[in-house]
Amino acid sequence: MFEYEKREISMYGNTKDRIMESIKNSTTYKYSGIGMIICSYMSDIQEMNEYNEEGHYNEQIRQILNICKMLMMDYELGFKERETV
Repeated sequence: MFEYEKREISMYGNTKDRIMESIKNSTTYKYSGIGMIICSYMSDIQEMNEYNEEGHYNEQIRQILNICKMLMMDYELGFKERETV
């Protein structure tokens, strides 16, 4: 396993390639797009957070948030340069 794969598994819980393959093969992506995928991940985070009193889901929540950020940046839904007026 390469260092970048170890880093991705630590950040996302899986490699970026496997995550993207899973997303692109999903019905949600095919019919609703990447925005709905991100919303679904965020709903999962809300649900996990609701039952996270003892911190059992902290690592999963962190990894899913990182997936959301990665998707926002890769699909240009994240930060962009501000236009000058």
